[in-house]
Amino acid sequence: MSESEVIAFDHAWGRFRAWLGEKSPADRAALRPPATEEDLVRLEKGLGFPLHPQVRALLRTHDGAEARSLAPDAHRPAGAFLPLSHRLLGVDEILEAYEILAGVGEDNIDADLWDDDELAVNLHRCMPFALPRDGGFAFVDHRQGPTFGHVHEMGIGSGDLTGTLWGTSLAGFFGALTDALECGEPFLYYRPGTYAHTSGAHCLEWEVQVATPGAGEGT
Repeated sequence: MSESEVIAFDHAWGRFRAWLGEKSPADRAALRPPATEEDLVRLEKGLGFPLHPQVRALLRTHDGAEARSLAPDAHRPAGAFLPLSHRLLGVDEILEAYEILAGVGEDNIDADLWDDDELAVNLHRCMPFALPRDGGFAFVDHRQGPTFGHVHEMGIGSGDLTGTLWGTSLAGFFGALTDALECGEPFLYYRPGTYAHTSGAHCLEWEVQVATPGAGEGT
């Protein structure tokens, strides 16, 4: 494990989690306890490849986030605090989502429409870490080489098989999100805001807008 990569992640994730704790406590409370080392070993066995150091660091901090309903009339649950209402997954959920993601990749291989180095035919080497409510995936590329650790979002339910680069690492992704939150600026096409429910709970949400990508190019 690269110590510098873990330090970079811990710093970026610490900033993001601190922002949630101060500005969006319902989302912060949705984070689960850490995954165990046994869980991580089981995850690597199920995936068939070692975890990126920053993925391991994330799961060692929190085994995903719960989708906590604020009230029957709330338009989104707490815990879905990433762009497009993505929610962080725990180990068991990752394994379930991976089977689906890898299956999509196999279908793409059979379709013979993509080059061998394109993302669409290498989804079996990617690990989903968050899911939205529309059938897409946010995942970390685990192919060895220059794309190792890249964070992508792919709206598979809408037919998007090219994906959007959210960051060149989890540290870069969460660092860019926090920069956007602190400055009130967009992350790519998503502008941060706070959803205030009638219950008094405040949750982070991201409004989709047409804009020139700004943040999100972090490393």
